[in-house]
Amino acid sequence: MWFLRRPAPPEELVSGLVSATLELTSTRYARFQTRLAGVDKTSLEIANRSTTVVATHLQELGLILIGDAESDPDESRGALVAAAAATQPDFAAGLVSCLDLLPLEQRKSAAHVFANLVNRTDTTEFATVIAKSPIIISSLTNAYKDETADLALIRGMMLREAARHEIVAKSLLEAPNFWLFFFTDLVQLKSFEVTADAFELLKVLLMGHGVLAARFIQNNYAAFVCHFNLLLQSNNYVTCRESIRLLGELLLLRENFSIMMSYISDRENLKILMNLLRCKRKRIQIEAFHLFKVFVANPRKPVDITLILVKNRDKLVTYLRNFHNDKDADAQFAEEKALVVETLLSLDAIER
Repeated sequence: MWFLRRPAPPEELVSGLVSATLELTSTRYARFQTRLAGVDKTSLEIANRSTTVVATHLQELGLILIGDAESDPDESRGALVAAAAATQPDFAAGLVSCLDLLPLEQRKSAAHVFANLVNRTDTTEFATVIAKSPIIISSLTNAYKDETADLALIRGMMLREAARHEIVAKSLLEAPNFWLFFFTDLVQLKSFEVTADAFELLKVLLMGHGVLAARFIQNNYAAFVCHFNLLLQSNNYVTCRESIRLLGELLLLRENFSIMMSYISDRENLKILMNLLRCKRKRIQIEAFHLFKVFVANPRKPVDITLILVKNRDKLVTYLRNFHNDKDADAQFAEEKALVVETLLSLDAIER
């Protein structure tokens, strides 16, 4: 008589995965030494065994939480998995820390399990675990430093899903390496896909939690503008394009009105935007125009801003009258361009 194997209890799957990931990560240094010297085969055997166990447990957890082509998710067992994962902090930390040691398909499986747990509607405990773990936050925020694009994108997806929870977003914004991660590293990225993914994460953080992000920017305004302006002046096309687009959307959020007024009252910011207007890239020119028009339309322009606009008025008007006339079929764009030109012409010269 044939007997079906009894499904492992969810708690057992979780604890088994924790043990396997800890064992796998413990072989990291030994594996590195083996690659250099060709020794310590025992560690490689342990690593291979642990990788197999991790893969098996991830497959079973995936069937419970996500299902497959032949079966739906098991909601009751899924709730037990979520509860067990939330009560064992090493579960989330283990998944994150062993990603670089797993084959691509297992990395994807780990990311799907992670995303399902963090996005559950019946509990936010897993997100709380992530937010309170400096190890997890640090591991994920190093995502885009990895030169392996597929690993960077997988970690980025995990971080982005977690950041949809305000408690995680707050931890990320307060992380010691936030500025290095999101701005310094972002300027240096070369991969188109990884750069675009990083900006999606930045958008979730800065626009997905309006009040939290506005408070953060206000409290760190000088540093924020300094770092963001570096992005705007990047030689990397994707970095420049995505940063100017994000800034335009960010400043127009209701929660950021005072931030917008501060930004458009600074002559250095205006100079950067005027330079971007003359960029050779059409998309950047158009995004720069949408920000530039906010400077011009400001009814409370500081003297410094008006002086720059008046000084450069003739060149600006000539340039804008020939600015993307192919878009004049877009009635709104043509109207906005005409209004900017009209406003520039109406500015009075100011004597110092």
